[in-house]
Amino acid sequence: MLLLIGSLLQIIYGVNAANEGLIFVQAVWRHGDRAPSKLPYPNDPHGESSWPRGWSQLTNLGMQQMYDLGQFFRRRYGTFVGEDFNLNDVLIRSSSSDRAIVSAQAMLRGFYPANKQTMWLQGELWQPLPFSSVTPGQSDPMLRPTDYSCPTYDTAMQSLGQIAASINSEYADVFEFLVNVTGYNKVEFKQALTLSNIKREVLHNMSQPYWVYEKWPSHGNRTTLQILEKIKRIDRINEFNSSTKAKLRGGLLATDWLNRAINVSLGQQKTPKKMMLFSAHDGTVLALMYALNIGNDLLAPYASCLIMELYRTANNETEVKVS
Repeated sequence: MLLLIGSLLQIIYGVNAANEGLIFVQAVWRHGDRAPSKLPYPNDPHGESSWPRGWSQLTNLGMQQMYDLGQFFRRRYGTFVGEDFNLNDVLIRSSSSDRAIVSAQAMLRGFYPANKQTMWLQGELWQPLPFSSVTPGQSDPMLRPTDYSCPTYDTAMQSLGQIAASINSEYADVFEFLVNVTGYNKVEFKQALTLSNIKREVLHNMSQPYWVYEKWPSHGNRTTLQILEKIKRIDRINEFNSSTKAKLRGGLLATDWLNRAINVSLGQQKTPKKMMLFSAHDGTVLALMYALNIGNDLLAPYASCLIMELYRTANNETEVKVS
């Protein structure tokens, strides 16, 4: 019997995976830190040359974040999966995005460093390991749900126009000021979302004009950047924060996870036997959280990871724990 405690899942944090009874793990993570996809604003001096691998690509920081996540998995699940990678036990699937693919590679470097028997090049701890992905450009509604066109979802998102109008009114003074310094002919809700990508530059210690940190007494003394980040959060969470939107964006992955959990509980899971991993995006993680009714109205940080663990209890039941 599969125990879904509470409305759907029992949410337990800090579970020691070394405990007896762990029988399966599935996880999905957001890729690591990346470059913006384009200039945050026309007058931005930090062009594509400021990002060594180009627009949208994973940065060194992002690779380190994913490597650290892999090391976390090694510490937490090393005893469970063993030292050597086994394709029958562990499968990894990535979206076709470059940043998700490279994130999977960096994560696996931390999770499965080469040992004495698997070292293929003297002194090299990295080993090439397999993972799957769809063909670039092909629709992937499970791992890239926010890129999938759905008329029913578009209908559910009609409230966005009202949200945008409200924000345009609330921050009219900020937007009017930004027209004078950004190079935009007009700044409204849509441009504010692009401007929020300034945060990526800040994380990489790139110099910023004074107005990025300008405080606005009329808006709780928040800085311009903080206001832009707030608008970004409102927009992103609005994509998932109803039962209809959550189902349409996160339903495929939620169903995939729950079906696999049921198969594991019934002893019918064939491959993988121990772990299923997904390298994806913030929209993937958020969509799944809201589909499972555990959304918290917060954004998913770089390299954040949602983990479902299945345990066999003393009563031969299966307990689901999510963190």
